[in-house]
Amino acid sequence: MTIIEMLVKARWLFPDKPAIISGGATLSWDEVYVQSMALANYLHGTGLKKGERVGLLLKKTPEAVISFLGAAGAAGVAFPVDYSQTSAHIQYVMNLTQPAALIAASDFEPLLSTLDIRCPKERIIIAGKSSTRQHSQWKTVVSENYPDKPSVKVQEDDLVYLNFTSGTTGIPKAAVATHANIYWNTLASIEALTLTPDDIHLCLFPVFGHPHELFARPLFLGGTMVLIDNISPKNIAKAISNHRVTCMMGVASIYQSLIRFYDSHPFDVSSLRVPESGGMHIHASLACQFRERLGISMIPVWGSTETMGIAFANRVDLTQRLGAIGKPCPYYEAKIVGKDGEEAAENEIGELAVKGPAVSEGYLENPEETAKCMKDGWFFTDDLARRDGDGYFYFVGRKSGMIKVAGMKVYPLEIEDVLSSHPKIAEAAVTRVHDRSHGEMPKAVIVLEAGEQVDRMDIRRYCEARMAKYKVPRVIEFRTELPKSSGGKVLYRLL
Repeated sequence: MTIIEMLVKARWLFPDKPAIISGGATLSWDEVYVQSMALANYLHGTGLKKGERVGLLLKKTPEAVISFLGAAGAAGVAFPVDYSQTSAHIQYVMNLTQPAALIAASDFEPLLSTLDIRCPKERIIIAGKSSTRQHSQWKTVVSENYPDKPSVKVQEDDLVYLNFTSGTTGIPKAAVATHANIYWNTLASIEALTLTPDDIHLCLFPVFGHPHELFARPLFLGGTMVLIDNISPKNIAKAISNHRVTCMMGVASIYQSLIRFYDSHPFDVSSLRVPESGGMHIHASLACQFRERLGISMIPVWGSTETMGIAFANRVDLTQRLGAIGKPCPYYEAKIVGKDGEEAAENEIGELAVKGPAVSEGYLENPEETAKCMKDGWFFTDDLARRDGDGYFYFVGRKSGMIKVAGMKVYPLEIEDVLSSHPKIAEAAVTRVHDRSHGEMPKAVIVLEAGEQVDRMDIRRYCEARMAKYKVPRVIEFRTELPKSSGGKVLYRLL
């Protein structure tokens, strides 16, 4: 199915059911369809051609979902813009994509004035109260255009969006995604997590993370999505309780903050049954704390931009393997590749490779990176992992993050796991520092639990009792918080 066929189905089955809840507003599936197709007709009517790109400079609002669907309905290729980046970075993205249309929140009008965007002014659409009135207005577009599918043909193998990832080079790369890629990833996650049309999905990741994950699952099922742009623990707790949320996905730090909030402000979590944790590793101590405090097990998953979302998951209501990212989701294959290029033995650490109909075919106008990462249908992830005898996979770390201490391999994740088990440590992140004698050494950046005190030697002794001495952090730095992205991921480059 294409995304548009999913939308038609959701509207036909559940026309009056809440599709999007955001702030004080609720849109039904019928309203989402009407506004999306009105936008599609406007884009098509103003000359957008099949396969041309539509930039989305939007926060997590109903307009973001409708813009994605409208661009797809006009056979355009949407791409989300990371508005947290520098103007130079955003201009690089614009130069690479050459958008034929752009939909932006009015908050970003000052940013637009600094960018060279070469598309017709009528196809720059401003959502919200515009300060300049130089461009087309969102309300006019969605209320004054034909609210049904335009005549342009949309097929499963058509490109539908570009999702940017920096990878190891720091240069933005746009992974290409087709309707079929999104369909297979959505079906895989629904089957792996036993999702139903009755599920209410709390959407926490930013629009520029995995934009289709904001809406693809409820779109396919005719479920309901709850959008919140402020992901403070108070806001998340309020959304879960007020809207009877059943499914959510967050990174480990979000669940850590929810535990702390719950301890001082207990909230109703009785509706929650699928709390996915992806985007970063879950330490075993965090998973145990969440279960003990909130009475529900987190569901560790693993995915990437190139796999269109989760490709591994632990299963709901089944025995989980502590520390594992789970087993491959339906329609995905996975293997661990050793240095010799052959499949690694059981529990041997190697590079994780993934294959399946949801996996991207490559990067936009970047044949070098495509050839490096995509080989014989397999996506080589640059993640180190291992597989046990029962078929569970375990994330070990990024290849680029491995530390060589006097020739010995050290994986920061192993050190983080030990530090996170310390009763006085709330959060810890490990990176490398350069050392004249040893080449590289581990550095730990630590956030203590509120009101706790501990000195560096105590931490070193704690680590020495649980790991080889060469792995013990030589540099320990205390901070009040770790630097994080808008989605809650630790920004290791700032450590």
